[in-house]
Amino acid sequence: MTAAATATPRRWQANWGAMAAYVAAYLALDWISLIDAYSHAAITPWNPPAGLSFAVLLRYGLGFLPAVFLAVAVAEVLFHGLSASPVATGLAALAIAASYGTAAAILGRLAGFSPRLDGNRDLLWLLAVAIGMTMLLAPAVAAVFAWRGLLGWSEFTAAATRFWVGDVIGVAVLTPFLLVLFDRPFPLAPPDARTLAEYALQAAAIGAGLWIIFGFEDTDHFEYSYALFLPLIWIALRDGMIGATWGVVATQLGLILAIQWKGYGADVVTQFQLLMLAVAATGLFLGQVVDQRRRAELRLKQHEAELARDARRRTTGELAAALAHEINQPLTALIAFARACQTVLRGPDAGGEAARGAASELIDRTVQQATRAGEIVRATREAFGHGDLRPVKSDIYAVIDAVLDMARGEAARHGARISVQLENPLPAVLVDPIQIEQVLLNFLNNSMDAMARAGAANRQIVIAAAPAAEPGFVELSVRDNGPGIPAEIADRLFTPFATTKESGMGLGLAISRSIVEAHGGRIRVGAARSGRGAEVRFTVPAYSEAADA
Repeated sequence: MTAAATATPRRWQANWGAMAAYVAAYLALDWISLIDAYSHAAITPWNPPAGLSFAVLLRYGLGFLPAVFLAVAVAEVLFHGLSASPVATGLAALAIAASYGTAAAILGRLAGFSPRLDGNRDLLWLLAVAIGMTMLLAPAVAAVFAWRGLLGWSEFTAAATRFWVGDVIGVAVLTPFLLVLFDRPFPLAPPDARTLAEYALQAAAIGAGLWIIFGFEDTDHFEYSYALFLPLIWIALRDGMIGATWGVVATQLGLILAIQWKGYGADVVTQFQLLMLAVAATGLFLGQVVDQRRRAELRLKQHEAELARDARRRTTGELAAALAHEINQPLTALIAFARACQTVLRGPDAGGEAARGAASELIDRTVQQATRAGEIVRATREAFGHGDLRPVKSDIYAVIDAVLDMARGEAARHGARISVQLENPLPAVLVDPIQIEQVLLNFLNNSMDAMARAGAANRQIVIAAAPAAEPGFVELSVRDNGPGIPAEIADRLFTPFATTKESGMGLGLAISRSIVEAHGGRIRVGAARSGRGAEVRFTVPAYSEAADA
Protein backbone atom coordinates (compact mmCIF):
# COMPACT_ATOMS: atom_id res chain seq x y z
CA MET A 1 0.00 0.00 0.00
CA THR A 2 1.38 3.42 -0.97
CA ALA A 3 1.83 6.40 1.32
CA ALA A 4 -0.94 8.27 -0.52
CA ALA A 5 -3.33 5.39 0.08
CA THR A 6 -2.68 5.26 3.81
CA ALA A 7 -3.07 9.02 4.33
CA THR A 8 -6.85 9.03 3.83
CA PRO A 9 -7.76 6.51 6.57
CA ARG A 10 -5.63 8.41 9.08
CA ARG A 11 -7.39 11.65 8.22
CA TRP A 12 -10.82 10.05 8.55
CA GLN A 13 -9.79 8.45 11.81
CA ALA A 14 -8.82 11.86 13.20
CA ASN A 15 -12.14 13.34 12.04
CA TRP A 16 -14.15 10.49 13.57
CA GLY A 17 -12.34 11.03 16.88
CA ALA A 18 -13.15 14.77 16.86
CA MET A 19 -16.76 14.06 15.92
CA ALA A 20 -17.09 11.51 18.74
CA ALA A 21 -15.74 14.09 21.22
CA TYR A 22 -18.23 16.67 19.90
CA VAL A 23 -21.19 14.25 20.23
CA ALA A 24 -20.18 13.39 23.80
CA ALA A 25 -19.88 17.08 24.70
CA TYR A 26 -23.23 17.83 23.06
CA LEU A 27 -25.01 15.11 25.05
CA ALA A 28 -23.37 16.22 28.30
CA LEU A 29 -24.41 19.86 27.77
CA ASP A 30 -27.93 18.84 26.78
CA TRP A 31 -28.34 16.73 29.91
CA ILE A 32 -26.97 19.46 32.18
CA SER A 33 -29.29 22.10 30.68
CA LEU A 34 -32.49 20.08 31.18
CA ILE A 35 -34.13 22.62 33.48
CA ASP A 36 -37.69 23.93 33.45
CA ALA A 37 -38.49 21.75 30.43
CA TYR A 38 -41.64 22.72 28.58
CA SER A 39 -44.11 20.12 27.24
CA HIS A 40 -43.37 16.49 26.45
CA ALA A 41 -40.66 17.62 23.99
CA ALA A 42 -38.65 19.02 26.94
CA ILE A 43 -37.96 22.43 25.41
CA THR A 44 -35.57 24.28 27.73
CA PRO A 45 -35.02 28.04 28.12
CA TRP A 46 -31.25 27.57 27.79
CA ASN A 47 -29.74 25.42 25.06
CA PRO A 48 -25.90 25.47 25.23
CA PRO A 49 -25.59 22.55 22.73
CA ALA A 50 -26.75 25.01 20.05
CA GLY A 51 -23.79 27.27 20.86
CA LEU A 52 -21.42 24.30 20.76
CA SER A 53 -22.75 23.15 17.37
CA PHE A 54 -22.56 26.61 15.84
CA ALA A 55 -18.99 27.13 17.09
CA VAL A 56 -17.85 23.74 15.74
CA LEU A 57 -19.37 24.37 12.31
CA LEU A 58 -17.80 27.83 12.09
CA ARG A 59 -14.41 26.64 13.28
CA TYR A 60 -14.09 23.29 11.50
CA GLY A 61 -16.47 23.55 8.55
CA LEU A 62 -19.58 21.83 7.27
CA GLY A 63 -17.89 18.43 7.41
CA PHE A 64 -19.24 18.23 10.98
CA LEU A 65 -22.89 18.31 9.83
CA PRO A 66 -23.32 14.50 10.08
CA ALA A 67 -22.07 14.67 13.67
CA VAL A 68 -24.49 17.52 14.42
CA PHE A 69 -27.40 15.52 13.02
CA LEU A 70 -26.39 12.45 15.01
CA ALA A 71 -25.90 14.39 18.27
CA VAL A 72 -29.30 16.10 17.97
CA ALA A 73 -31.07 12.84 17.12
CA VAL A 74 -29.54 10.94 20.04
CA ALA A 75 -30.29 13.79 22.46
CA GLU A 76 -33.90 14.01 21.30
CA VAL A 77 -34.36 10.30 21.95
CA LEU A 78 -32.57 10.24 25.31
CA PHE A 79 -33.67 13.52 26.87
CA HIS A 80 -36.60 15.02 24.95
CA GLY A 81 -39.16 12.24 24.82
CA LEU A 82 -38.95 11.48 21.11
CA SER A 83 -38.01 7.80 21.45
CA ALA A 84 -41.51 6.76 20.42
CA SER A 85 -41.53 9.02 17.35
CA PRO A 86 -38.61 8.33 15.01
CA VAL A 87 -40.16 10.52 12.32
CA ALA A 88 -40.25 13.55 14.61
CA THR A 89 -36.73 12.74 15.78
CA GLY A 90 -35.39 12.65 12.24
CA LEU A 91 -37.23 15.76 11.09
CA ALA A 92 -36.20 17.80 14.15
CA ALA A 93 -32.56 16.70 13.88
CA LEU A 94 -32.55 17.43 10.16
CA ALA A 95 -34.06 20.90 10.65
CA ILE A 96 -31.62 21.81 13.42
CA ALA A 97 -28.53 20.54 11.59
CA ALA A 98 -29.59 22.16 8.30
CA SER A 99 -30.34 25.50 9.98
CA TYR A 100 -26.99 25.78 11.74
CA GLY A 101 -25.16 24.52 8.68
CA THR A 102 -26.89 27.18 6.58
CA ALA A 103 -26.06 29.88 9.13
CA ALA A 104 -22.40 28.81 9.17
CA ALA A 105 -22.33 28.77 5.36
CA ILE A 106 -23.83 32.29 5.20
CA LEU A 107 -21.19 33.63 7.59
CA GLY A 108 -18.44 31.80 5.71
CA ARG A 109 -19.45 33.55 2.48
CA LEU A 110 -19.51 37.02 3.99
CA ALA A 111 -16.53 39.04 2.78
CA GLY A 112 -14.13 39.64 5.60
CA PHE A 113 -15.92 37.56 8.26
CA SER A 114 -13.46 35.86 10.60
CA PRO A 115 -14.39 33.05 13.03
CA ARG A 116 -11.68 34.52 15.26
CA LEU A 117 -14.09 37.43 15.93
CA ASP A 118 -11.41 40.04 15.26
CA GLY A 119 -13.81 42.97 15.11
CA ASN A 120 -17.27 44.23 16.04
CA ARG A 121 -18.44 43.48 12.52
CA ASP A 122 -17.70 39.77 12.99
CA LEU A 123 -19.53 39.68 16.31
CA LEU A 124 -22.50 41.63 14.93
CA TRP A 125 -22.88 39.29 11.96
CA LEU A 126 -22.56 36.24 14.19
CA LEU A 127 -25.40 37.35 16.47
CA ALA A 128 -27.57 38.68 13.64
CA VAL A 129 -27.36 35.50 11.55
CA ALA A 130 -27.88 33.30 14.62
CA ILE A 131 -30.95 35.29 15.72
CA GLY A 132 -32.43 35.28 12.22
CA MET A 133 -31.81 31.58 11.63
CA THR A 134 -33.24 30.51 15.00
CA MET A 135 -36.35 32.61 14.31
CA LEU A 136 -36.95 30.35 11.31
CA LEU A 137 -35.87 27.17 13.08
CA ALA A 138 -37.96 27.53 16.25
CA PRO A 139 -41.43 27.50 14.60
CA ALA A 140 -40.35 24.69 12.28
CA VAL A 141 -39.31 22.42 15.17
CA ALA A 142 -42.38 23.41 17.20
CA ALA A 143 -44.57 22.50 14.23
CA VAL A 144 -42.95 19.06 14.00
CA PHE A 145 -43.58 18.46 17.70
CA ALA A 146 -47.20 19.62 17.42
CA TRP A 147 -47.75 17.49 14.32
CA ARG A 148 -46.55 14.38 16.15
CA GLY A 149 -48.67 15.16 19.19
CA LEU A 150 -45.81 16.02 21.56
CA LEU A 151 -47.47 19.37 22.29
CA GLY A 152 -50.83 20.90 21.51
CA TRP A 153 -51.26 23.41 18.74
CA SER A 154 -52.46 25.86 21.38
CA GLU A 155 -48.98 25.62 22.88
CA PHE A 156 -47.25 26.29 19.55
CA THR A 157 -46.43 29.98 20.15
CA ALA A 158 -45.12 29.44 23.68
CA ALA A 159 -43.05 26.43 22.61
CA ALA A 160 -41.55 28.23 19.59
CA THR A 161 -40.71 31.29 21.72
CA ARG A 162 -38.96 29.25 24.40
CA PHE A 163 -37.10 27.19 21.81
CA TRP A 164 -35.90 30.39 20.12
CA VAL A 165 -34.84 32.01 23.40
CA GLY A 166 -32.96 28.87 24.45
CA ASP A 167 -31.07 28.59 21.17
CA VAL A 168 -30.25 32.31 20.96
CA ILE A 169 -28.91 32.34 24.52
CA GLY A 170 -26.91 29.18 23.83
CA VAL A 171 -25.27 30.81 20.83
CA ALA A 172 -24.75 34.25 22.42
CA VAL A 173 -23.15 32.78 25.54
CA LEU A 174 -21.22 29.75 24.33
CA THR A 175 -20.31 30.32 20.66
CA PRO A 176 -18.11 33.43 21.18
CA PHE A 177 -16.54 31.76 24.23
CA LEU A 178 -15.56 28.66 22.24
CA LEU A 179 -14.40 30.58 19.15
CA VAL A 180 -12.16 32.80 21.27
CA LEU A 181 -10.95 29.80 23.26
CA PHE A 182 -10.10 27.87 20.07
CA ASP A 183 -7.95 30.73 18.83
CA ARG A 184 -6.71 32.44 22.02
CA PRO A 185 -6.56 29.89 24.83
CA PHE A 186 -5.35 30.90 28.25
CA PRO A 187 -1.63 30.22 28.82
CA LEU A 188 -0.75 26.90 30.41
CA ALA A 189 1.37 28.56 33.09
CA PRO A 190 -0.65 29.27 36.25
CA PRO A 191 -1.41 32.93 36.89
CA ASP A 192 0.41 34.79 39.63
CA ALA A 193 -1.15 35.59 42.98
CA ARG A 194 -2.19 39.09 41.96
CA THR A 195 -4.00 37.83 38.87
CA LEU A 196 -5.72 35.09 40.86
CA ALA A 197 -6.86 37.66 43.38
CA GLU A 198 -8.32 39.80 40.61
CA TYR A 199 -10.16 36.80 39.13
CA ALA A 200 -11.56 36.06 42.57
CA LEU A 201 -12.77 39.65 42.93
CA GLN A 202 -14.40 39.49 39.50
CA ALA A 203 -16.21 36.26 40.42
CA ALA A 204 -17.28 37.85 43.71
CA ALA A 205 -18.61 40.87 41.81
CA ILE A 206 -20.76 38.59 39.63
CA GLY A 207 -22.00 36.84 42.76
CA ALA A 208 -22.77 40.18 44.40
CA GLY A 209 -24.74 41.30 41.37
CA LEU A 210 -26.83 38.13 41.46
CA TRP A 211 -27.42 38.55 45.20
CA ILE A 212 -28.64 42.11 44.65
CA ILE A 213 -31.20 40.79 42.17
CA PHE A 214 -32.30 37.63 43.95
CA GLY A 215 -31.36 38.18 47.59
CA PHE A 216 -34.38 40.27 48.55
CA GLU A 217 -37.78 38.62 48.81
CA ASP A 218 -40.13 41.60 48.52
CA THR A 219 -38.70 43.31 45.48
CA ASP A 220 -39.18 43.32 41.74
CA HIS A 221 -36.09 41.38 40.74
CA PHE A 222 -35.90 43.06 37.33
CA GLU A 223 -35.64 46.45 39.05
CA TYR A 224 -32.00 45.71 39.90
CA SER A 225 -31.11 44.00 36.63
CA TYR A 226 -28.39 46.58 36.01
CA ALA A 227 -26.36 44.74 38.66
CA LEU A 228 -25.60 42.05 36.06
CA PHE A 229 -24.00 44.57 33.72
CA LEU A 230 -21.53 46.19 36.12
CA PRO A 231 -19.20 43.20 36.82
CA LEU A 232 -19.14 42.28 33.15
CA ILE A 233 -18.21 45.83 32.16
CA TRP A 234 -15.30 45.72 34.62
CA ILE A 235 -14.13 42.33 33.32
CA ALA A 236 -14.35 43.41 29.66
CA LEU A 237 -12.43 46.64 30.31
CA ARG A 238 -9.68 44.72 32.11
CA ASP A 239 -9.30 41.63 29.93
CA GLY A 240 -10.90 42.45 26.60
CA MET A 241 -12.77 39.88 24.54
CA ILE A 242 -11.36 36.78 26.22
CA GLY A 243 -12.32 38.11 29.64
CA ALA A 244 -15.76 39.13 28.38
CA THR A 245 -16.51 35.64 27.06
CA TRP A 246 -15.51 34.03 30.36
CA GLY A 247 -17.54 36.63 32.25
CA VAL A 248 -20.63 35.99 30.11
CA VAL A 249 -20.42 32.23 30.71
CA ALA A 250 -19.92 32.74 34.46
CA THR A 251 -22.84 35.17 34.63
CA GLN A 252 -25.13 32.77 32.75
CA LEU A 253 -24.23 29.85 35.02
CA GLY A 254 -24.76 31.99 38.09
CA LEU A 255 -28.09 33.23 36.77
CA ILE A 256 -29.34 29.69 36.10
CA LEU A 257 -28.28 28.53 39.58
CA ALA A 258 -29.94 31.53 41.23
CA ILE A 259 -33.18 30.96 39.31
CA GLN A 260 -33.21 27.29 40.28
CA TRP A 261 -32.51 28.19 43.91
CA LYS A 262 -35.46 30.59 43.95
CA GLY A 263 -37.69 28.03 42.22
CA TYR A 264 -39.03 30.34 39.53
CA GLY A 265 -41.17 28.97 36.72
CA ALA A 266 -40.38 28.74 33.02
CA ASP A 267 -41.95 32.14 32.19
CA VAL A 268 -39.67 33.97 34.62
CA VAL A 269 -36.68 31.97 33.36
CA THR A 270 -37.46 33.02 29.79
CA GLN A 271 -37.68 36.67 30.81
CA PHE A 272 -34.34 36.50 32.60
CA GLN A 273 -32.81 34.80 29.56
CA LEU A 274 -33.87 37.71 27.38
CA LEU A 275 -32.18 39.99 29.92
CA MET A 276 -29.11 37.77 29.69
CA LEU A 277 -29.07 38.26 25.92
CA ALA A 278 -28.70 42.02 26.44
CA VAL A 279 -26.05 41.47 29.13
CA ALA A 280 -24.07 39.12 26.89
CA ALA A 281 -24.21 41.46 23.88
CA THR A 282 -23.08 44.41 26.00
CA GLY A 283 -20.15 42.54 27.50
CA LEU A 284 -19.03 41.01 24.21
CA PHE A 285 -19.13 44.23 22.22
CA LEU A 286 -17.34 46.11 24.99
CA GLY A 287 -14.65 43.43 25.11
CA GLN A 288 -14.28 43.69 21.35
CA VAL A 289 -13.85 47.47 21.56
CA VAL A 290 -11.15 47.03 24.19
CA ASP A 291 -9.31 44.49 22.01
CA GLN A 292 -9.54 46.77 18.97
CA ARG A 293 -8.14 49.66 20.99
CA ARG A 294 -5.24 47.53 22.16
CA ARG A 295 -4.55 46.28 18.64
CA ALA A 296 -4.60 49.85 17.34
CA GLU A 297 -2.05 50.80 20.07
CA LEU A 298 0.31 47.44 19.15
CA ARG A 299 0.00 48.84 15.38
CA LEU A 300 0.75 52.47 16.43
CA LYS A 301 3.90 51.43 18.27
CA GLN A 302 5.00 49.36 15.30
CA HIS A 303 4.33 52.31 13.00
CA GLU A 304 6.32 54.61 15.24
CA ALA A 305 9.19 52.11 15.18
CA GLU A 306 9.08 52.11 11.38
CA LEU A 307 9.17 55.89 11.38
CA ALA A 308 12.12 55.86 13.76
CA ARG A 309 14.03 53.42 11.56
CA ASP A 310 13.27 55.47 8.48
CA ALA A 311 14.35 58.65 10.26
CA ARG A 312 17.62 57.04 11.30
CA ARG A 313 18.24 55.88 7.75
CA ARG A 314 17.44 59.33 6.40
CA THR A 315 19.62 61.03 8.98
CA THR A 316 22.49 58.73 8.16
CA GLY A 317 22.02 59.41 4.46
CA GLU A 318 21.95 63.16 4.88
CA LEU A 319 24.95 63.00 7.20
CA ALA A 320 26.83 60.94 4.63
CA ALA A 321 25.86 63.42 1.91
CA ALA A 322 27.03 66.38 3.99
CA LEU A 323 30.30 64.67 4.86
CA ALA A 324 30.83 63.79 1.21
CA HIS A 325 30.34 67.42 0.27
CA GLU A 326 32.76 68.62 2.93
CA ILE A 327 35.43 65.97 2.37
CA ASN A 328 35.38 66.11 -1.41
CA GLN A 329 36.51 69.74 -1.42
CA PRO A 330 39.92 69.16 0.24
CA LEU A 331 40.29 65.95 -1.72
CA THR A 332 39.79 67.84 -4.97
CA ALA A 333 42.37 70.43 -3.92
CA LEU A 334 44.78 67.67 -2.90
CA ILE A 335 44.50 66.04 -6.31
CA ALA A 336 44.98 69.38 -8.10
CA PHE A 337 48.16 70.20 -6.11
CA ALA A 338 49.53 66.70 -6.59
CA ARG A 339 49.07 66.86 -10.34
CA ALA A 340 50.68 70.31 -10.47
CA CYS A 341 53.65 68.81 -8.64
CA GLN A 342 53.81 66.09 -11.24
CA THR A 343 53.96 68.70 -13.99
CA VAL A 344 56.82 70.52 -12.28
CA LEU A 345 58.80 67.39 -11.58
CA ARG A 346 58.42 66.23 -15.15
CA GLY A 347 59.47 69.58 -16.62
CA PRO A 348 62.90 70.38 -18.10
CA ASP A 349 64.12 72.07 -14.90
CA ALA A 350 63.54 69.11 -12.68
CA GLY A 351 66.37 67.19 -11.01
CA GLY A 352 67.87 63.95 -12.14
CA GLU A 353 66.02 61.22 -13.86
CA ALA A 354 65.96 58.96 -10.80
CA ALA A 355 64.56 61.67 -8.58
CA ARG A 356 61.90 62.59 -11.08
CA GLY A 357 60.94 58.97 -11.51
CA ALA A 358 60.68 58.33 -7.79
CA ALA A 359 58.70 61.55 -7.17
CA SER A 360 56.39 60.79 -10.08
CA GLU A 361 55.72 57.27 -8.77
CA LEU A 362 54.97 58.52 -5.26
CA ILE A 363 52.68 61.25 -6.51
CA ASP A 364 50.86 58.77 -8.78
CA ARG A 365 50.17 56.62 -5.77
CA THR A 366 48.95 59.66 -3.85
CA VAL A 367 46.57 60.51 -6.66
CA GLN A 368 45.32 56.92 -6.81
CA GLN A 369 44.62 56.83 -3.08
CA ALA A 370 43.00 60.28 -3.08
CA THR A 371 40.82 59.29 -6.05
CA ARG A 372 39.90 56.05 -4.31
CA ALA A 373 38.89 57.99 -1.18
CA GLY A 374 36.67 60.22 -3.30
CA GLU A 375 35.03 57.15 -4.88
CA ILE A 376 34.36 55.66 -1.45
CA VAL A 377 32.75 58.87 -0.22
CA ARG A 378 30.71 59.14 -3.43
CA ALA A 379 29.56 55.52 -3.13
CA THR A 380 28.53 56.14 0.47
CA ARG A 381 26.52 59.18 -0.59
CA GLU A 382 24.75 57.23 -3.34
CA ALA A 383 24.00 54.34 -0.96
CA PHE A 384 22.49 56.46 1.82
CA GLY A 385 21.44 59.66 0.11
CA HIS A 386 17.83 58.84 -0.75
CA GLY A 387 16.85 55.65 1.09
CA ASP A 388 14.11 53.35 -0.19
CA LEU A 389 11.21 55.17 -1.82
CA ARG A 390 8.10 53.00 -2.14
CA PRO A 391 5.26 55.17 -3.44
CA VAL A 392 1.79 53.63 -3.29
CA LYS A 393 -1.76 54.91 -3.68
CA SER A 394 -2.45 56.53 -0.31
CA ASP A 395 -5.30 58.34 1.43
CA ILE A 396 -4.00 61.73 2.54
CA TYR A 397 -6.64 61.85 5.30
CA ALA A 398 -5.29 58.58 6.73
CA VAL A 399 -1.71 59.91 6.57
CA ILE A 400 -2.67 63.03 8.52
CA ASP A 401 -4.67 61.00 11.06
CA ALA A 402 -1.65 58.79 11.70
CA VAL A 403 0.54 61.86 12.23
CA LEU A 404 -1.97 63.37 14.65
CA ASP A 405 -2.03 60.16 16.68
CA MET A 406 1.75 60.14 16.97
CA ALA A 407 2.04 63.87 17.72
CA ARG A 408 -0.68 63.98 20.37
CA GLY A 409 1.62 63.22 23.30
CA GLU A 410 4.29 65.72 22.26
CA ALA A 411 1.65 68.40 21.67
CA ALA A 412 0.27 67.86 25.17
CA ARG A 413 3.77 68.13 26.64
CA HIS A 414 4.34 71.45 24.85
CA GLY A 415 0.84 72.77 25.54
CA ALA A 416 0.18 73.12 21.80
CA ARG A 417 -3.16 72.73 20.03
CA ILE A 418 -3.12 71.10 16.59
CA SER A 419 -6.07 71.71 14.26
CA VAL A 420 -6.73 70.46 10.73
CA GLN A 421 -8.10 72.24 7.67
CA LEU A 422 -8.77 69.83 4.82
CA GLU A 423 -10.62 70.40 1.61
CA ASN A 424 -13.11 67.63 0.89
CA PRO A 425 -12.80 65.66 -1.23
CA LEU A 426 -9.09 65.39 -1.89
CA PRO A 427 -7.67 62.98 -4.44
CA ALA A 428 -5.55 60.03 -3.42
CA VAL A 429 -1.80 60.65 -3.57
CA LEU A 430 1.11 58.56 -4.85
CA VAL A 431 3.59 58.65 -1.97
CA ASP A 432 5.55 56.56 0.48
CA PRO A 433 3.23 57.19 3.47
CA ILE A 434 5.89 56.47 6.08
CA GLN A 435 8.22 59.11 4.64
CA ILE A 436 5.49 61.75 4.20
CA GLU A 437 4.42 61.16 7.78
CA GLN A 438 8.06 61.71 8.77
CA VAL A 439 8.04 65.05 6.94
CA LEU A 440 4.86 66.22 8.67
CA LEU A 441 6.11 65.05 12.07
CA ASN A 442 9.36 66.94 11.53
CA PHE A 443 7.49 70.17 10.74
CA LEU A 444 5.16 69.72 13.74
CA ASN A 445 8.10 69.13 16.07
CA ASN A 446 9.92 72.19 14.70
CA SER A 447 6.82 74.34 15.30
CA MET A 448 6.34 73.07 18.83
CA ASP A 449 10.02 73.55 19.69
CA ALA A 450 10.05 77.09 18.25
CA MET A 451 6.95 78.15 20.18
CA ALA A 452 8.27 76.59 23.38
CA ARG A 453 11.63 78.40 23.09
CA ALA A 454 9.80 81.69 22.48
CA GLY A 455 7.54 81.12 25.49
CA ALA A 456 4.38 81.62 23.42
CA ALA A 457 1.25 81.52 25.56
CA ASN A 458 -1.32 80.48 22.96
CA ARG A 459 0.40 77.82 20.88
CA GLN A 460 -1.56 77.00 17.74
CA ILE A 461 -0.55 74.73 14.83
CA VAL A 462 -2.64 74.14 11.72
CA ILE A 463 -2.21 71.26 9.26
CA ALA A 464 -3.87 72.01 5.92
CA ALA A 465 -4.28 70.12 2.67
CA ALA A 466 -5.76 71.26 -0.63
CA PRO A 467 -5.28 70.74 -4.37
CA ALA A 468 -2.07 72.49 -5.43
CA ALA A 469 -1.94 75.27 -7.98
CA GLU A 470 0.16 72.91 -10.10
CA PRO A 471 -2.15 70.36 -11.75
CA GLY A 472 -1.68 66.79 -10.61
CA PHE A 473 -0.39 67.67 -7.14
CA VAL A 474 -1.75 68.10 -3.62
CA GLU A 475 -0.32 70.77 -1.33
CA LEU A 476 0.14 70.19 2.39
CA SER A 477 1.16 72.86 4.86
CA VAL A 478 2.00 73.28 8.52
CA ARG A 479 1.78 76.74 10.05
CA ASP A 480 2.12 78.05 13.57
CA ASN A 481 1.81 81.30 15.50
CA GLY A 482 5.35 81.16 16.88
CA PRO A 483 8.27 83.55 16.49
CA GLY A 484 8.79 82.82 12.80
CA ILE A 485 12.06 82.07 10.99
CA PRO A 486 15.20 83.91 12.22
CA ALA A 487 16.65 86.18 9.55
CA GLU A 488 20.19 84.87 10.08
CA ILE A 489 19.17 81.37 9.01
CA ALA A 490 16.42 82.04 6.48
CA ASP A 491 18.70 81.88 3.42
CA ARG A 492 20.33 78.58 4.40
CA LEU A 493 17.36 76.87 5.97
CA PHE A 494 17.71 73.68 3.95
CA THR A 495 21.48 73.44 4.33
CA PRO A 496 22.64 70.45 6.41
CA PHE A 497 23.72 71.38 9.95
CA ALA A 498 21.88 74.73 9.83
CA THR A 499 19.90 74.95 13.05
CA THR A 500 18.77 77.28 15.82
CA LYS A 501 18.37 74.47 18.36
CA GLU A 502 21.06 74.10 20.99
CA SER A 503 21.02 70.29 20.69
CA GLY A 504 19.92 69.93 17.07
CA MET A 505 21.96 68.56 14.17
CA GLY A 506 20.34 70.77 11.54
CA LEU A 507 19.37 67.85 9.33
CA GLY A 508 15.56 67.83 9.72
CA LEU A 509 14.64 70.26 6.94
CA ALA A 510 17.40 68.90 4.69
CA ILE A 511 15.96 65.42 5.13
CA SER A 512 12.42 66.70 4.52
CA ARG A 513 13.46 68.47 1.33
CA SER A 514 15.18 65.31 0.13
CA ILE A 515 12.02 63.27 0.74
CA VAL A 516 9.70 65.77 -0.96
CA GLU A 517 11.97 66.16 -3.98
CA ALA A 518 12.36 62.39 -4.27
CA HIS A 519 8.56 62.30 -4.67
CA GLY A 520 8.72 64.90 -7.42
CA GLY A 521 7.32 67.69 -5.25
CA ARG A 522 8.55 71.07 -4.09
CA ILE A 523 8.95 72.54 -0.62
CA ARG A 524 8.78 76.19 0.48
CA VAL A 525 9.15 77.85 3.87
CA GLY A 526 8.26 81.36 4.86
CA ALA A 527 6.20 83.56 7.14
CA ALA A 528 2.66 82.45 7.87
CA ARG A 529 0.01 84.12 5.74
CA SER A 530 -1.51 85.61 8.91
CA GLY A 531 1.70 87.62 9.37
CA ARG A 532 2.82 85.87 12.53
CA GLY A 533 4.65 82.58 12.83
CA ALA A 534 6.09 80.31 10.16
CA GLU A 535 4.55 78.20 7.43
CA VAL A 536 6.05 75.35 5.46
CA ARG A 537 4.31 74.14 2.31
CA PHE A 538 5.13 71.18 0.12
CA THR A 539 3.52 69.32 -2.74
CA VAL A 540 3.13 65.63 -3.45
CA PRO A 541 1.84 63.99 -6.64
CA ALA A 542 -1.81 63.05 -6.86
CA TYR A 543 -2.53 59.45 -7.77
CA SER A 544 -3.62 58.68 -11.32
CA GLU A 545 -4.56 55.44 -13.02
CA ALA A 546 -1.67 56.00 -15.41
CA ALA A 547 0.71 55.44 -12.49
CA ASP A 548 -0.34 51.78 -12.37
CA ALA A 549 -0.02 51.28 -16.12
